[in-house]
Amino acid sequence: RKCSRNAHDTSFNQCRTLSSIQRKHINDPLYYNNHYSIQSHALPSLKTSPLASQSHYFSTLHNNDSDSDDSDTEPSSSSDSSQFTSHPCHSRLTTLRNVGIFAHVDAGKTTVTERMLALSGLVGEAGSVDDGDTVTDYLPAERERGITIQSAAVGFDWFVPPAANSDTAPTRVAINLIDTPGHVDFSVEVHRSVAVLDGAVLVVDAVAGVQAQTETVWRAIRNTDGGGAKTTKTNENDSDSSNNKNQSAHGSHAHEPLPALMFINKMDREGADFRHAIDTVKRKLRGSNPVVVQLPLYRVHNHGRVETITNNDNGKGKSSSSSVLGEDIVAGSLNDSPPHGDFVGLIDLVHMRAIIYPPNIESLSMEEAVPSVIPLLHSNIQEGNPSLVKAALDGRRELISNLADVDEIMGDLYLFAMEHEENENHENDSSYCPILDNISTEEIQLSLRQMTLSRMIMPTLCGAALRGVGVEPVLDCVAEYLPCPLDRLPPQLRMLGNNNNNNNNNAQQHGKKQKQKLPEKDDSNSPICTLGHPFHPSTLAYVFKVLHMKGRGGSGDGRVAFARVYSGTLKARDSVRVISPGNSGVSDNEGKNKKQKHPVERIGGMLELSGGRFDNLTEGSCRSGDVCALVGLKGVVTGDTLLLTSAASSSDGSTNSKKKSAKKNNNDAHWKQYMDGVHLAGLTSPKPVLTIRVEATSSSEQSRLSSALALLTVEDPSLVVEETPTTTLISGLGELHMEIVLDRLRREFGVEVRTGKPAVTYRETVSLEDGEEVETDGMVEYDRTVGGVRLQGAVQLRLRRHADSRPGHECIPPEDPVVTLSPETRTYFNLDPNVASSDDESEHKYPPPLRALLSGVRGSLKRGRLGPYPLANLECQIMDVDSELSSQDTLPGAMRAAAANAVNTLLEALANEDRMLILEPKMNVEIYVPTGRVGDVLSDLTVRRGAVDDVAMAEEGGGTSDHVKSMVRAEVPLIEILGYANSLRSLTGGEGAFSAEYKGHAPQDGV
Repeated sequence: RKCSRNAHDTSFNQCRTLSSIQRKHINDPLYYNNHYSIQSHALPSLKTSPLASQSHYFSTLHNNDSDSDDSDTEPSSSSDSSQFTSHPCHSRLTTLRNVGIFAHVDAGKTTVTERMLALSGLVGEAGSVDDGDTVTDYLPAERERGITIQSAAVGFDWFVPPAANSDTAPTRVAINLIDTPGHVDFSVEVHRSVAVLDGAVLVVDAVAGVQAQTETVWRAIRNTDGGGAKTTKTNENDSDSSNNKNQSAHGSHAHEPLPALMFINKMDREGADFRHAIDTVKRKLRGSNPVVVQLPLYRVHNHGRVETITNNDNGKGKSSSSSVLGEDIVAGSLNDSPPHGDFVGLIDLVHMRAIIYPPNIESLSMEEAVPSVIPLLHSNIQEGNPSLVKAALDGRRELISNLADVDEIMGDLYLFAMEHEENENHENDSSYCPILDNISTEEIQLSLRQMTLSRMIMPTLCGAALRGVGVEPVLDCVAEYLPCPLDRLPPQLRMLGNNNNNNNNNAQQHGKKQKQKLPEKDDSNSPICTLGHPFHPSTLAYVFKVLHMKGRGGSGDGRVAFARVYSGTLKARDSVRVISPGNSGVSDNEGKNKKQKHPVERIGGMLELSGGRFDNLTEGSCRSGDVCALVGLKGVVTGDTLLLTSAASSSDGSTNSKKKSAKKNNNDAHWKQYMDGVHLAGLTSPKPVLTIRVEATSSSEQSRLSSALALLTVEDPSLVVEETPTTTLISGLGELHMEIVLDRLRREFGVEVRTGKPAVTYRETVSLEDGEEVETDGMVEYDRTVGGVRLQGAVQLRLRRHADSRPGHECIPPEDPVVTLSPETRTYFNLDPNVASSDDESEHKYPPPLRALLSGVRGSLKRGRLGPYPLANLECQIMDVDSELSSQDTLPGAMRAAAANAVNTLLEALANEDRMLILEPKMNVEIYVPTGRVGDVLSDLTVRRGAVDDVAMAEEGGGTSDHVKSMVRAEVPLIEILGYANSLRSLTGGEGAFSAEYKGHAPQDGV
């Protein structure tokens, strides 16, 4: 088997050595090129693939497949960008990657990030979470607790070696990396990060496999939480996800799903099982389709050694450390349990090479921790360790087969290779394999990239980031397989004043209808493209995060806004128009509609993205496709859209505008009018589940407390603050969330507070069968005289289950009640009865009595009959309204009082029939406990009203070691697990750990 299409047998070692040179000569790019050109001449010549004549056909079919409108999948727009190759920004954009790191808490996200920064030369040595010296975890609470609380962005360069026998310099790829939290209490950070990213790296623990928060971040990556716009189905497993209309329990944002890589981390831990981790991904992550491109290597007892293979690493005739691959090195398999041995490296199935790391790598410096790269098709290796080579060839054959299942072009090549076997006589060659001999490495790489971009597969790698094993190939795959901004569709645009239904219908086409709907900027130098495309001349940016840093923000509160620039360029001192999605552009002030002008603010400067180190950039600018940190914007918040149009600048009274033609002026006026209302979809924050009463230590501290909480709510959309003259309530997503907020009040703002006992957020609902409706007994009359003024009115109501809520007593996130108007009610207030009312309708156009009527209904639905809890998952329709006065003469106060009286009457009747239910928040809990203590934990969960879903004993949970803990999955009310960490430590002798994820609200039982 001469699978010699391996075009980069030694390129990995070159790239790894180059990263060491980056740290020494970071300001001398010419040194890179000279050093690398010496190594390039040392590459062996490789024979041409038997299918080389098919390469043009292969590429053409891929491009045609991407352009097809009839395809079942909606591919990325990389094929469309080919017409822009002459654009001056094309080269920069094709080498730009905006990537996020996602995982469950403690899976190793930050460790992977730190190793990437060290390999790129941004830092001298990788930081440690245990030591508290990481770049991206810079908050004191993050370093003390060893977890990520806030997402942090950092930019660096990675150099990809050229193809074999090429004298070109290595390609510099600019990577903007965002390290996201893994704890469920900070899931809002995940959602606002995925809104601006182009690709994702999913980190999975090799011991535990997929965990609770892994599923949550996966839904955010693939946008299957239902909070955003509908997305095109990428495979059969995604069909259910695209139809889920329920609001995410963890917040959401409308975005195109992200292509992803998967990194199986912690392969060096006791109990790590590569096969088990991938099996959990297939079972639990809908539509992931992991495709293995690497196999783990283990060192077991010594069976002998093969001849030494020496690599010339420095190009100067000196031999570096010898790479020895003996029979004591065995490969892991997807069919068998892992061998008992030490994890030492991996097999690259794409390039057919083994990458072996030094045994004491954790004690070596970055320059010394260089792995040995061994081409597996070397004759000595095939003779000395045939079982290892066979495992690699079998893995490569499985990789090609998996690609052929999803890629029509690779399927054709697969069949062509089989036909090639039938046409040739290889009866005397038992080692001949047509699949491996006739499908080249370049064809595999092209198929991997195309299928990753179309989200049909998720390339899967393995390693141990804490020891620095396997991180370099992850960076290579980020550069080779994840998309650049040109591979992504333009963002979905919306118009202020339009309802969401129209926006979603337009957004379903993801740019196809946008090209017809949006005005097109006249630019003779480039083809027509939509606003938000990286080549569009007008600036469009999205603010995805806001922080406050004293001395950095430029404004009074030190506000720093992180933004993704989709098109155009932002520069320091530019004036931008700020458009908030929730701002309809008009407001009601004492019944008078007044037009609100979107505020225009000036960018004071820009900061460098370096995790927690924010250095000022002199004459800073941010071009399309990039991410930046802006200072000086005093009123911007998360989810705002920033606009800076050339049309607006040309219409500010400049003398140049007088020289334009009338047609050009008309186009600019039309464009400017459109830009006054266009914006990107905002961020939907999750509903809080835990409330704490806080109180300042003195009356003089109360104003400081209010100011500090106001800043924190700007930074954290999931934090809700309710202030009254007597008390202050803060609500969040869990105990840890509340602890961090209180810690930041003390550390950053110097405010000491007293806190009350945590209280969970209960809701109420009505027990209704699917399709069942309840009504008031005809018109409910209200007639009172207050202060000499008669308030009279009659209202009839109907309650039914919310259209988006599921039947039965399932555990779902609560939805606020929806109030609609019947045709009779619309007729009474002189509105068109044929128009279906909804919450998206512009209510500022309603007459004052109708607005008062809606206000009365909604206000009464905020308090149930069983307790002071708001109602949820209901639709209230106002069937009919009557009054002795005409609709124009009816007092708004009378309508508000009549509506409240009708709601209270109906709820009281339902309470008397025992049809009112209290909904309490439920949590999905994963508990890791020694096997001998499982019984004690299960008994404790029963007392806490928990429902056990699954118990995975140690031998079933991904390892054979007695040290692997068993895992218990259960659904437990939130009120029952407050302070559970202390109880669990007592039950397990300090060896137990747990994680909890909010699932939804369900009827309270067992109380």
